[in-house]
Amino acid sequence: MPTEKFTNEPIDIGTLPQFEEIILRKPHPDYWKIICINLILFFVPLAIVTTLLLFFVDDFKAYAILIISVYILILFVSFLLHYIGFKKRGYAVRTKDIIYKSGIISDSTTIVPLNRIQHIELNEAVLSRMYHLGSLQIFTAGGHTGHLNISGIPIAEAKSLRDLLLRKLNLIENLSTDAEA
Repeated sequence: MPTEKFTNEPIDIGTLPQFEEIILRKPHPDYWKIICINLILFFVPLAIVTTLLLFFVDDFKAYAILIISVYILILFVSFLLHYIGFKKRGYAVRTKDIIYKSGIISDSTTIVPLNRIQHIELNEAVLSRMYHLGSLQIFTAGGHTGHLNISGIPIAEAKSLRDLLLRKLNLIENLSTDAEA
């Protein structure tokens, strides 16, 4: 029985497919409304507490202009950063993997091979349900760092995507079972 000689040839990196050239699907525009509502749900109670402190605590009254200015600055920066993050998000499903891109200050691109996916969850939060949106959570075999949470997908599309991924996973599983047999 002849033994195969071990080889480990270098790969020409220039011939590899470039994931940067893939056109990514963006979250639905209504997802920005959900982000805004969540920010408002955070900042309105904070404004109420700040206002109460300014009216009833004498130590805060001397710094009212500074406190209000900082509050407005934080509010503006939060909305701006969330908007930039919303615009930079995107995902794509290819025959062998899923690509998810996000990030505000630094871009993060996660590419998950389909054969690493353990299971998929489809989530519809209360606000998302109002806008007929959902999110797909994709759990991988590689631990927490490889998990994806793709939010802002129209629910019908999210269900179709989930079903497509499940079919691909079943196909991969059947091929690996056949190869073992």
